[in-house]
Amino acid sequence: MNINYENIIDLLKLESDKIIEKLRISNNSELINDKKNIDNAIKWLKKGMENQIHPDFNIIVIPEQITKTPSSEYRLIEDHETDDKKYWTEVRVNNKELRPSSGDFLIMK
Repeated sequence: MNINYENIIDLLKLESDKIIEKLRISNNSELINDKKNIDNAIKWLKKGMENQIHPDFNIIVIPEQITKTPSSEYRLIEDHETDDKKYWTEVRVNNKELRPSSGDFLIMK
């Protein structure tokens, strides 16, 4: 199923336009905050649509590392169906190893 949030994005844009009209009359912090929240919601929905992220997907936060040295890091590897580490390869995205840090997020289908 294709994720499409265009309808709700359009509704949020209409609400944003209403807030802009109100701001022309009265420049108050609550309206400014509402406008920022709508803008952020639109960005999230566009990002979700662009990456086909369904709201039911799980979001996992990478935990703090147990080893607290500068050279210790997480690595995402493909094991090629073997427990022998010499055959494992690191996952690469845009020709660069994918090495998440503590606090990064993984979105799981």
